[in-house]
Amino acid sequence: MSPYYKYKKESLKKKFNSAKETLCLMQGAIDEYNNTKSLYLKRAIIGYFQDFSECVIDMAETYLVMTENYVDGCSGIELINKSNIYGFIDTDLSRFLITVIKLRNRYTHDYYKREKVEEDILTYAVTKMHMMQMFLKVTEEKVTLECIMNN
Repeated sequence: MSPYYKYKKESLKKKFNSAKETLCLMQGAIDEYNNTKSLYLKRAIIGYFQDFSECVIDMAETYLVMTENYVDGCSGIELINKSNIYGFIDTDLSRFLITVIKLRNRYTHDYYKREKVEEDILTYAVTKMHMMQMFLKVTEEKVTLECIMNN
């Protein structure tokens, strides 16, 4: 294993830990939101959702760089698709993450429809991500991101 590969694998682990921490914070906010319906918690969930999507995109990019499959100028969705092709994530997780990124993109770019997008993000987070668990499986030969949806 080259030193560069080892360094990138460590970088990927750190990014995974950040994504997992963000997911846990979002899940805690969802628990509290379900009890209070607080606007503050709703906005926190949306913020964590955006942060989570950025973490996942960053992990996909790092994986592609690490495995020498990175192509400059790819969108977040393209990075997820390439990560699926090169074995970092499976097809079901790829579809799930693409939906996360599309919702994040709508929130960022469709500011004139913000209320509808906020509700879509909240619904997706509460129904799909509330009980989700993430795992980074690392061996000498392979690194994969896996998730369990406990809905």
